Amino acid sequence: MTFIKYVFVLGLFIGTFVQAKIVVMVSVLPQSYLVQKIAKDLIDVKVMVPKGKSPEIYEPLPLQMRDVKEAQIYVGVGMPFEKKWLHRFKVTNPKIHFLDVPRTLTQSGFKISHDPHIWLSPALMKIQAREIFRSIASIDLKNKSFYKQNYEDLLKEIDTLDSEIKAIFAKPSAKKIFVVYHPAWQYFASEYGLEEIAIESEGKEAKSAHLQEVIDTIRAKNIRTIFLQPQFSKKQVQALSTELGLKIVELDPLQENWAEAMLGYARAIANQE
Repeated sequence: MTFIKYVFVLGLFIGTFVQAKIVVMVSVLPQSYLVQKIAKDLIDVKVMVPKGKSPEIYEPLPLQMRDVKEAQIYVGVGMPFEKKWLHRFKVTNPKIHFLDVPRTLTQSGFKISHDPHIWLSPALMKIQAREIFRSIASIDLKNKSFYKQNYEDLLKEIDTLDSEIKAIFAKPSAKKIFVVYHPAWQYFASEYGLEEIAIESEGKEAKSAHLQEVIDTIRAKNIRTIFLQPQFSKKQVQALSTELGLKIVELDPLQENWAEAMLGYARAIANQE
């Protein structure tokens, strides 16, 4: 075999190996954290909702259907577009395994509401990690022990993170009531004994009656900070800030480095002015 033919054949072999990589698609960036922790570089993870976009109102792009076609697993969190597009996903890729995480959490005994932000809870993330591990290992049996070890290490990391967050809120000076524009922090608040006060509801600006209730609470509790997701309009928040002298702080629940972000959320809420 000539050198040129050898290089050509080798290139085809390498290309086939790369294409054989498991493809796991997730809806939002925080989910990719779990997949990458468990499977490392043995998988190719694709994220449906890009950084800076709101998953509540997102519509998949035509080009993203190519990623769906190549994926072995899709990990859903209960976003509206998942329900709307699921049939199309399955038509595009009949073999795709759709991991319905909210359903799994419910079957595991957790009470899940219409709020899809199920990654903002260490307890819920441990169940999601388990299901992702099982799904990937069922497809790639030869590497199951590798995935299992990574999964077990991840559980320890989540437990350590949980302890660190609890320590933050255990301090006497820690604030436990916080105001947000978009109600994304229900599970986080529930897990750590906090109270989330939300302005917006179901993607719509607050009506006057509800807004007045929020204003009354802010004044009564002497709250000085309002948290805003960068994916949402600042219009109503800026009006409140001007009227009540509130400090606006961005709090983005859609960050890729989930563990680091969770500590950041805890510190921001506990240490708010």
